[in-house]
Amino acid sequence: MLFLFETILNFTFGTSVQAKKMKHLTDPLILTFLVFWIIKFYLFGMQRATLRISRHHNVEWRGFGELLLPKWYKISWIFIYGNYVVLMLIAIIIDWKIALILAFFSWVLSSVLPIPYRFLYRKVFRKRTDEIIVLEPQIGRALKEMLEGTGF
Repeated sequence: MLFLFETILNFTFGTSVQAKKMKHLTDPLILTFLVFWIIKFYLFGMQRATLRISRHHNVEWRGFGELLLPKWYKISWIFIYGNYVVLMLIAIIIDWKIALILAFFSWVLSSVLPIPYRFLYRKVFRKRTDEIIVLEPQIGRALKEMLEGTGF
């Protein structure tokens, strides 16, 4: 993503200001934004995977499919809001054009990047169904069958 960002900056600002703009790529705010975005993308993919599993089995996501999400999933809001806060800080402290480019490309990448659902989330979902089986065996078994029916 840094190479893509560097290319966009070269095209946008030209070579005369390239050195000045490139020093910002290693700025802690930019790196913090990238870390927040990667975590947010991972958590977004997790929710998306539960939606796909629910739709595949024709069950409601709210109240049933969302049970596949781990208990700690609520921290995703920290990264969603944190991502935008860091983006605003980049606009204020570094340059609003860089913040705009980051926002645009994070949105585009979130839309087009394929998410390897099974590889990333299989263990998380299996562990969650095992936890639910202990508390509510019938619901846990139904969730486990849903996972097996979709290859998770």
